[in-house]
Amino acid sequence: MTLSFWRYSLFSRGALVSIFSIAGAIYLAIEMLDFFSMYTKDKYSKYTIFAILAASASITLGTRRPVSRISYKIPKRDFSYDVVIGDLLDTKCSNVVISTNTTFDTDIASGLISPDSLQGQLAFRYFNSNTAEMDRQIAESLQGVEAIDHPSGRGKKKRYPTGTIAKIQAHGKTFFFIAMSELNEDGNARSSVRMVDEAVEALWVYIAERGELADVAMPIIGTGRGRIQLSRTKMIERLAQSFADASAERVFSNRLVIYIHPEDAAKHAVNLFEIRDYLAMSLHIWGFEAANVFLATIA
Repeated sequence: MTLSFWRYSLFSRGALVSIFSIAGAIYLAIEMLDFFSMYTKDKYSKYTIFAILAASASITLGTRRPVSRISYKIPKRDFSYDVVIGDLLDTKCSNVVISTNTTFDTDIASGLISPDSLQGQLAFRYFNSNTAEMDRQIAESLQGVEAIDHPSGRGKKKRYPTGTIAKIQAHGKTFFFIAMSELNEDGNARSSVRMVDEAVEALWVYIAERGELADVAMPIIGTGRGRIQLSRTKMIERLAQSFADASAERVFSNRLVIYIHPEDAAKHAVNLFEIRDYLAMSLHIWGFEAANVFLATIA
């Protein structure tokens, strides 16, 4: 249990209202019992008030629902962060980031791209598994971008630099494919923290130059099939800090939404209260600490 959990569950305004409301109801019941001489006050201990408050706090704690979203508004700045436990592909954001490999492979049929991966689900849900259309848009977006021949590896035969972005569109959304991993001889993706940092930095520049001023949604890139040995919390902090640093130079989005898939959150025991504490302590914005943030949406 983290500080944010206890703050939200017992010490937030809503929690305190709940505690005292329940305590008031218990006290009213005691008064009624005394009035009807069913159980008079002289039979109670002088410490009963503490028992009433403890019972009220326990009931409140049991009824406080867990959060699936935390929101951070940076003081004196016009942008904010959301961290959401949910499906990225269900986002309402019009700009969506999808991590991929440096060869921009989309081949699901051969097993090179898993149908269960985010990219595989994107192909199924937004392109009706028509990866040829995805390839067409990717090739069109990459026109003029320098690449090196990659004749011996699996997948496509051109490899692009880390941080290369390809933009494709479907159903009113723009998907930014960001190259931040390499495929080995077995077709497994490998990445590193350095590759992710470089790729994300290039992403903000690309969106600033070719995107629209809209909310940006992205997964915790690198921690899944990228196989980076970095905690989800730490990666979220790196993504948030990168967004803040880029926003210091130019405004390209007013909100970054980082998604954690529900299965991933359950598997790795992701605690949004812990993430909130971590960001409040670690995130720095031009000399400001992001301590003056607020907890927003309840699941």
